[in-house]
Amino acid sequence: MEGCFLCNPETGLVYWNDRTNIALCGLGPIVKGYSVVAPRSHVRSAADAAAGEAVEFLAFASEVRAKLSELYGPCLLTEHGRLPVCVDVSGTTDPHCYHAHFLMFPGVSTLEDKARSYFAHVKYAFSLADALAIARDENEYFLLSPNSQRFVIMTRPGKLIRQFARLLVAESLGRPELANWRRYSLREETASAAAELRSVFTEGRSS
Repeated sequence: MEGCFLCNPETGLVYWNDRTNIALCGLGPIVKGYSVVAPRSHVRSAADAAAGEAVEFLAFASEVRAKLSELYGPCLLTEHGRLPVCVDVSGTTDPHCYHAHFLMFPGVSTLEDKARSYFAHVKYAFSLADALAIARDENEYFLLSPNSQRFVIMTRPGKLIRQFARLLVAESLGRPELANWRRYSLREETASAAAELRSVFTEGRSS
């Protein structure tokens, strides 16, 4: 889709990819190793991807998460599933908002209690596939996972602010301003982090 940075990712930020998926360092590296993981196809959510042609996406994302956990410690995974939390001040939704993608925050402990306070309904699963099977039947959902054995699917949201997951993490670090990746993009730092991860992931695969 035109204007979607996940459909046309910036090469210098991508550190791992295969035929159908990409992993890149996200602008505004709120924590070391902060990553965006997405299928190449412009599918609406990870739940849709898991049910359709992008089924390999889950295995790819799990592999990336495991490696980031090895490097930086437990990796918090989130997804704004079909939630318009990329709406800017003009009311326009960024194209990538409805391009399935996980946000990965290495070294961040669970923020489950804080996140749950924004939603009316909560369900749990013990695998990513099971979590997305639950989410598939929801119009909107927010997925949060502190580790590979616990997945929380939250639905019926109240009013969510832009960049919801990033704000939760930024507030937990005492730096709420960092939630705004446009204002604190740190592009050079992000590209440098991608180069470092590219080397690590390539070395790991070749061995």
